[in-house]
Parts: sequence; C-alpha cells; structure tokens
Amino acid sequence: MSFISRLVGRRWQLPSPIHRKLKSDPLRIPMRDGVELLAIRRYAPGAGPQPTVLVRSCYGIAGPFGLIGTLFAERGFQVVLQNCRGIGGSHGVFRPFFDEQNDGEDTVNWIASQPWFSGQLALWGGSYLGNTAWAIANSPAAVRVNAMGLHVTLTNFHDRTYAFGGYTLEASFQWTITMLEILRGGGMNILGMLTRMRRNRILTGKATAVLPLKHADKVVSAAGCTWWQDWMNHAEPGDPWWDPINYGRAATTIPATLMTTGWHDIFLPWQLKDFVAAQRAGRAVRLIVGPWMHADMNGASENLRETLAHFQQQFGLAAPAHGAKVRLFVMGANEWRDYDSWPIPNATPRTYFFHHGGLLEQNAPAHQAVSIFDYDPATPTPSFHGPTIEGKSGSGAMAALERRSDILSFTTEPLTADMDAIGPISAEVYLRSNTEHTDLYLCLCDVPPGGEVSTNVCDGYTRLRPGTTPLLADGRTRRVTVEFWPTAFRFARGHRMRVIVVSGAHPRYARNLGTGEPLGEGQTMIVAHQQILHGGGSPTAITLTVSS
Repeated sequence: MSFISRLVGRRWQLPSPIHRKLKSDPLRIPMRDGVELLAIRRYAPGAGPQPTVLVRSCYGIAGPFGLIGTLFAERGFQVVLQNCRGIGGSHGVFRPFFDEQNDGEDTVNWIASQPWFSGQLALWGGSYLGNTAWAIANSPAAVRVNAMGLHVTLTNFHDRTYAFGGYTLEASFQWTITMLEILRGGGMNILGMLTRMRRNRILTGKATAVLPLKHADKVVSAAGCTWWQDWMNHAEPGDPWWDPINYGRAATTIPATLMTTGWHDIFLPWQLKDFVAAQRAGRAVRLIVGPWMHADMNGASENLRETLAHFQQQFGLAAPAHGAKVRLFVMGANEWRDYDSWPIPNATPRTYFFHHGGLLEQNAPAHQAVSIFDYDPATPTPSFHGPTIEGKSGSGAMAALERRSDILSFTTEPLTADMDAIGPISAEVYLRSNTEHTDLYLCLCDVPPGGEVSTNVCDGYTRLRPGTTPLLADGRTRRVTVEFWPTAFRFARGHRMRVIVVSGAHPRYARNLGTGEPLGEGQTMIVAHQQILHGGGSPTAITLTVSS
C-alpha cells in the first residue's frame, strides 16, 4: 500500500483496504488482427480468486489511472489496466472511438481464458474510458460482464461532437491537443500537462478562430491530425460514417450499473438519455448527479466511492444495499434528494412566456410583438461558463454577455415562493431570419434580489438548417424547439429568472457563418438579422419541470 493510495483513500472516504501488498504483472493481449495491446494486471498475491475490474484507457495506464487500479486492488479486486490501440506501448494506430468495440471484445475474451480469471468481471471508466466500457457492453462479450461503473460518459460520441446539430469546437480541439501530446509522450504526464495548460489555452484560442476550420489542426501539428480531418469531412447530420460507434442499444441490456455525472458535465443530456433507456428496459441501474463539471475531483471521488461499494455488493464482498435509484444534488437549495426515477415523479411543467419589453411571465401575451437583434459571425457572441472540459465552476456572472448589443433578455418579477426546477427544460422559439442557416442559444439564469447581474443555471442550443424546423403558414416563421441541459436548481423567493437569447456561443459551439457551407470549408460570412416573435399565434416560451 503506497502513501498516495492511503492518502487518497482517506481523503475520498473510500471503503477500508482489504489488501496492503500488491503485485503488478505486465500483459500483452493479442487482438484479432494480430496487434498486441499493453496492459498490466494488479492484484494481491495469495488472495485466491478475485473479481476482475477491466479499465481500458486512451490516456495511458500510469499516473491517475494506475492509482485507480491500485485503489480497486486494495479493496478486493484484481484489475486489468489496458492502453487503447496506439497508446503508450500498445501497437497499432489510435483512431478515436472506432476500434474500441472489437478491441474491448477481444480483451474480455482473452481475460476469460486466463487461469486467474474467477468468472466475475466488472467494467469501470469515465469519459472516453467509460465509452470503452459501453463498447464492450455493445459487443458479444457483454454476456461475460456482471457489473459496470460509469462516470461522465455516454454511448455515442457523435452526439456530443455535433451537439444539437452544431459542432463542439472548443472541447473537440482541447481534447485533440491532449491526445496529440499523449501520443507523442506515450501516456498522460500530469505535471507536463499542467505546465502546458496556459500554452494550450492560447493555442485553442488561435485554432478556434481559424477559417476554414479544416486548417485548425495545423495550429498544433504541421502535419495535421487525421481524426480532425475526419470530423470535418463527416459533419453533416445522418452521415453513416459514424454508425459503428453508436452503442446506444447496449443501454437496454446492461448488467447492474452505477452512473454518476454532474449538472455541468459536457455529456449530461446524453448520459441521462442512456439512463432513461436502461430504466425503461428494466435494467438494474442507479444514477447520481452532483454539482460538478467534467473534470471535477469531487465528482470523481463520489464515483469511485460509490462504484467500489456497488462492485463489492455485486460480488458478495459487502452486504447488499437498498438505496434510492436516483440521487440528485439540488443547487441553490444545496441539498441531496432521493427519487425512484428520472425524470423525477410528481413534477409538473411550468411555462413562462416572452413578452415585449423583456418581461417573462406565466400569462401568454394577448397580441403579437417582435424583438430583434443581429448576429455577426465576424464578431461572434462568446460563450461564458457552462459545461466545459476544464474549469472549476460551471456557473458564473453573465454580465459580460448581458452588456452586448447582440442579445435579448427576458426576466420575471421576483418570485413569491421558492421554486425547485428539477428535470428537463426546453424552449419553443418563433424565429424569423434572413438566412436559413443560423443558430439559437438560450441561457436560463438566476438574478438575486437587488441585483441586475445574473448567474447562469443551464442553457440550450440548436443549429438550424433548411427543413429542420417547421414553418408556420406565413412561410417565414420557424417554430424552433431548443433543448436545455437538464438541471436541479432552486430559484429562491425574491429571486428572478432570466432567459438570455443569442445566436452563438463561440467557441463552445462553432459559429454559424450563415451560408450553409460545409463545416470544414466555410469562410464566407453573412450577418443574421433575427426576429423573435412572442404573443398571438407565435408564443415564444420556456418550460421548466417543477418539483411539486
């Protein structure tokens, strides 16, 4: 038992260690095409048959992931930590997402043939590592898996890459920088990444300003990046190139699974959809959602603590627990709550309508009015706070956005009672624009008493193309549904709610140039003249799910 594992175990309040002396054996695991992948088996010698936890990593198996292997092994498991294809001693070429199902299946079958395998297998992973677990769950090898622990992840990376019809530019480029550094260095070097953090932010800023976007990869690699070009060339909705990495059907057949995520996580909407699919299929799934961002150590520690307990219970190392199926942290109220399902039971929709003059009210306007703003992609409306890969908080002051001229905002009167919004949120926006190619981004905010500056709670975005949204009888007005990040937030008595409406959140989402040119090719920009209609036959509104 190392000093670091002992320190982390105590700080993260993990179950007490069962074993203090561990051994690590190097492994070379053959794939069906002859490629060998590097792995290690970490276990307590002389402990007898132990359940196996498989962790497949694109970030290397040293550093933080090696530590996670140690923490599992100290608590009654043998752990196989494996580098994905092309990573840190594993042979082959790294192709993001596209080899994980076959390689994961081959790895599980190889493990099952080893004399030390007890017949009990669990999968663990967060983010990309969680997706490798989903890939196995989608393969024929899924029958060998008894339990899963998943954190901030999803079944289909296409959904996040081209979120709501747009392109998640900033996160995609940040991840590309990280992976190129890992490929050059053979694995994740935490100290090196921390020292290069400022440099990488500068590079990301330069890359996200490049047009056409297909050249953005040259900012960090003169030779370019193969997968960046793939993402540029396969960006249109419905492109079948992405079909092989959709593991969504696995959600209906998964074994006993714990899912954890955060209200400000980049994968939240899709992870919740995976949970709902598993829930509807009657699978034994449990969900925890905390006040976390993607890389928040508080979320990671919660996942590891709960996953260890989950695995120990599944394999008879601890007494079965009978906790709630859904555990949510309600921001604003700052308390945890337990429920039987997601969306939560006994909640009701509550709709607030946009009014002329910037009001937000539960009563619909009697007469139609129009609010206008212009969106210029040459000076795109910037993104502020919200779900990002990096960052310590998903919420912050929106003053810099509210001062801009290319926005609209609609605000309620002070609330007369606390209101807990827990669940899905959506808006229906009636839009007229001079271009069929445009975006809508809406942000729901909380305004404290006596203040005009709001803080963001959650947001929604969609990219519009010809034919993607229904037209009203006038042939000009589009009825646009905008899906928000789900949330659990208390709008306290005396506070006001505000909805900010813009047509961009750059570089979180790639700016819409307004011309319809392919994602990687576009350079020509046109100003979008936007009209938001409210009242009459075009009642623009936002609908929250409110806990009763």
